[in-house]
Order: sequence, then structure tokens, then C-alpha cells
Amino acid sequence: MKKLTFFLSILILIAIAVFVGINLSPKDVHINAQGLKYRLGNDNTESEKAVNVNIEGKLHTSITGKRSFKGTINIEGENIPVPVEQRQLNMPISQDGWGVISYPYFEYKKASDGSPGAVNNTHIYQYGSLFINSDFSKVTILVSDQKESDGTGASSWSAEDGQMITVPASSRSEAIRLSNELMRDFLKGFELK
Repeated sequence: MKKLTFFLSILILIAIAVFVGINLSPKDVHINAQGLKYRLGNDNTESEKAVNVNIEGKLHTSITGKRSFKGTINIEGENIPVPVEQRQLNMPISQDGWGVISYPYFEYKKASDGSPGAVNNTHIYQYGSLFINSDFSKVTILVSDQKESDGTGASSWSAEDGQMITVPASSRSEAIRLSNELMRDFLKGFELK
């Protein structure tokens, strides 16, 4: 009887270890798809533009169920004032699939020999926020409007006329439907138009 109990205990522990190992191992994220960049609001239907979006990285899940994305997001035609070698994201993802696309980066002084020297300034560029589905195959990005003119470097987004990028999507109606689906918990009954 003791041998049977011991054997069953070992089998249960192995099953738990396999389950945890499979569910906690990082999932590869490879999205290279066409999406749509558009501005919300009935008056902004001419602002649509097809864009290619490339997302590469890994989606990590902790033992407590918290998710994070580590990788890069490249959007055709977007001017991101962050050095390419510093665009690696480490983004926590909330339970409702929301994350902030934020790039902390350093500006280096040049040494007298022309090589990079000490850190001169630190910056954080807030590109926007994203919402994903559970397997990171559908994405909608809330693109922040940068307010360079006020000197603060602040950014904002509005559910009434904010910029969006949705992948995969080939039409405005498809993009808005997908955005409303991904942002359901965040919007709390409000619908994007």
C-alpha cells in the first residue's frame, strides 16, 4: 500500500511539473502582418492607411499568472525617436490584455576619441498602449498624440478621436470591431467609432 501511494505521489508530482513547465515556458511571438492605422471618430474616415506591423519577442507567464512581453514592435512609417539598439521592450501585460509601449533610453556624451562616453541624459518615450488577445495574434495599439509644442514631451489619447493601429485588419469596420473586442473590459460599455 505504501509503495502504491508513493508511486501515485510521484506520478502526480511529475504531471504537475510537466503542466507548469508547459504553461510557464515563454511563448514565441511572431507577427508580421498588415494592419490599419486610422483615427477614431466619424469625421476622420479619410485618415486610414495600411501599415505593416512586425512584432517579435516572447510572451512570459509567471507562476502567479502575470504576463509580460519582451521583444520589439516595429511599425512601418512610424518615426520613433529612440536609438534602434535601445528599442527592446519589457512590457507587463495586465489581466485584460493591456500594456504600455514605453521606451526608456539613454543619450551618451561623445568621448574625446569619438567613442560613446558617459550617459548624458535619460529619456522615456511614450508611444502608446496596446491590447492583445490571449495568444498575441490580434493587437490594437492606441497611438499617443505627442505634444512637442508645449515643451513637456507629454502625450495623450482620446477614445473620441485618438489614433489607432489594429492588426490584422484590412478595413476600418474590421479594425474597429477588433479593437472593441480586445478593449471590452477597458471600455466598460463604451464603443469606439
